[in-house]
Amino acid sequence: PAMFTLEDYAALESRWGPAEQRRETSVGPSGLIADDLAYVSPWGFDAAQIICSALLLHGEQDQVVPCSHGEWLARRIPGAELWLRLDDGHLSILDTGEAALYLLWKQTGQA
Repeated sequence: PAMFTLEDYAALESRWGPAEQRRETSVGPSGLIADDLAYVSPWGFDAAQIICSALLLHGEQDQVVPCSHGEWLARRIPGAELWLRLDDGHLSILDTGEAALYLLWKQTGQA
């Protein structure tokens, strides 16, 4: 319980709740396992080699993945932009996804 903020629990009560979790795990546990392995093993590439636009979203209240990881990635990926969201945690940051996608879409000149 200490891993999640009140905002994370609110996100679980709304659109990121059990139905979304079932959908994500319906193909099996491979995605969850890959996430866990990424914490402790090499990724197979250097983040500095990423050449496309990158927008990183991170909740400052995240108790699962520290902000320092998002900051490290932002420094490592050339031209990356980092949105640190003061009140978001590990799950509530997902609510920022629509705004992030809209920004990326605008930057491609599609707007």
